[in-house]
Amino acid sequence: MRAKLMKWGNSLAVRIPKPLISEARLKAGDSLEIEASEGQLRLRRVTRRSTPTLSHLVDQITPENRYGEISVGTDVGKERVEW
Repeated sequence: MRAKLMKWGNSLAVRIPKPLISEARLKAGDSLEIEASEGQLRLRRVTRRSTPTLSHLVDQITPENRYGEISVGTDVGKERVEW
């Protein structure tokens, strides 16, 4: 099936014919990832990822992506905690 690129604002757009949408089981609002290589474009549905858990996020902390302590000024009031 052929389609034509059309101007859409500062971008280009292509309409995907309904039979292809049905065959790919896509619907309005689905997210697509677009890859370009060797003069071709590839569209792929982005699967929804579940919200990461705190333990999953903490597992991704490494010495390389961890910030050191920062000073935010002198203690005021009762926020000072003795360890």
